Amino acid sequence: MMGCQSAFALPTLTTTPSSNASNLTLDGEGSTSSRVVKVATLTASTTNLTGFTLTISSGNIGKSGGTPVSFQVVTVNSGDPPPTAAEFTVPSGNNYEYTTSLAGTKNRDLYIYYTPGSLQDPGSYSGSILVNISDNPLI
Repeated sequence: MMGCQSAFALPTLTTTPSSNASNLTLDGEGSTSSRVVKVATLTASTTNLTGFTLTISSGNIGKSGGTPVSFQVVTVNSGDPPPTAAEFTVPSGNNYEYTTSLAGTKNRDLYIYYTPGSLQDPGSYSGSILVNISDNPLI
């Protein structure tokens, strides 16, 4: 008896935080403005012939007892101009996906879009973004 076994590629992902990632402006002194900030560069690759999908979380920047600041995420080709606010179409709290359809390596810049409160609580805030890579199914 002969058997078949699926062959899977091993996708790889490297994340490199930008210098802005740990120094976001929160305003909070009676006025505020929306911000688009590059927080990382992602290098993703696979040998899978149908490509890969990046799944990236969004959520809140917050501190204990403070008012959270929601953020959205989007990626662009590395080195391209920053995205506009209109390009952040996935609501905060939902996963953003970037999908390729071919094997290879993609370098993507990861941006967040957020608007702090006009009277944002002072202090140190933190947040996290989870990035996952998975091979697309073979057709």
